[in-house]
Amino acid sequence: MRAAFAGTAPFAELVLRGLAQAGRTPVALVTNPDRPRGRHGTPQAPRIKGVAQELGVPVLQPERLSDQASLAALLECGPDVFVVCAYGQIVRQDVLDAVATIVVHPSLVPHWRGAAPVERALMAGETELGVCTLQMTAGVDEGPVGDARTVSVPRDADAGRAYELLAPAAVDGVVATLDAIAAGTIEWRPQTGDVTFADKIGPADKEIDWSRPASAVADQVRALSPHIGAVTVLAGRRTRIWRAAAGDGPMPAAGPDRLVIAAGQGWLDVLELQQEGRTRMTAVEFLRGAGRSLLAP
Repeated sequence: MRAAFAGTAPFAELVLRGLAQAGRTPVALVTNPDRPRGRHGTPQAPRIKGVAQELGVPVLQPERLSDQASLAALLECGPDVFVVCAYGQIVRQDVLDAVATIVVHPSLVPHWRGAAPVERALMAGETELGVCTLQMTAGVDEGPVGDARTVSVPRDADAGRAYELLAPAAVDGVVATLDAIAAGTIEWRPQTGDVTFADKIGPADKEIDWSRPASAVADQVRALSPHIGAVTVLAGRRTRIWRAAAGDGPMPAAGPDRLVIAAGQGWLDVLELQQEGRTRMTAVEFLRGAGRSLLAP
């Protein structure tokens, strides 16, 4: 069965590589156009474009897939099925009418429908995540389920690690779904259970509220790492915290080798951070430089 693949985010890269390793290299990759990035606004391609080029997969980068020329270019590749995974664009009805389309969603729907299912699950302290293949419909993540797999994620895993653990299950689910479609045995099951929504991460989701329990702050940090960052102010500068561990009981003393911050309940041991305009550093590096002002005299 010939499948085209749409994806842009790092999770899609992992799934694309996995499909190629499983002998299911797609006939085309659809991804976002190159965008200006960095201080000088130099156009940069999505990393997945390089993966596709390594695999010899033709790359399409439409501004809107549903425009006539872009859809025609996709259909010229001859896909029987269109697999969408962390693409970053809405796939409109004219595309769904033209080619059978499935979506790879990293949650067990209807739990965590929406743009940020892994991040929201980790923020909630969850360790049982999952991935589904859905028949794509006009409603976001509302389609019937073709395959669903549960994945256990360690309590201290960040979002990057969670996506790495989810990717093999996603690949297996896509392969199983494509095989069932080809054999005519696919069973699309309606979603059941309570619906929860995984809204896109906004500015308020990044700000650390130190009145919350340290465990909740640690979950926020890991949910937003390594790609977004939980934000606070340290030594007078906005600072992203990339790695941290929650502690309970008597708060340990801070010192030149340890950055500890009190929370509403317990305390946070900051391990890696990044001040605005600077590179990432360990807490020890920070305390030896810009963070020296935080140490007691």
